[in-house]
Amino acid sequence: MAQTRVNGNVSAGEFIGKDVWLKSFQRQAGNLSQSNLDALVLEIQNLNLSVLKVGSFTANSQDTINLILEGADNLANGDISGHVIADVSF
Repeated sequence: MAQTRVNGNVSAGEFIGKDVWLKSFQRQAGNLSQSNLDALVLEIQNLNLSVLKVGSFTANSQDTINLILEGADNLANGDISGHVIADVSF
């Protein structure tokens, strides 16, 4: 059964047989630049995770980004230095 849209900022999807995670990444020092976001995505991919969706982002004006990831939840221990990683719920 397909999921219904919750609100304007969250769209749900159906992923059968996949581990999908909603994660918040908060940079510990300063706002995220485009190059910071690119480096974060590359580091996530190096951990054998796929980035399915990037939340709304404006370079140099926010310190937190929400991502939908696919793969094993190996970010539970904060494996990416310089970021506070938390689960996102809706």
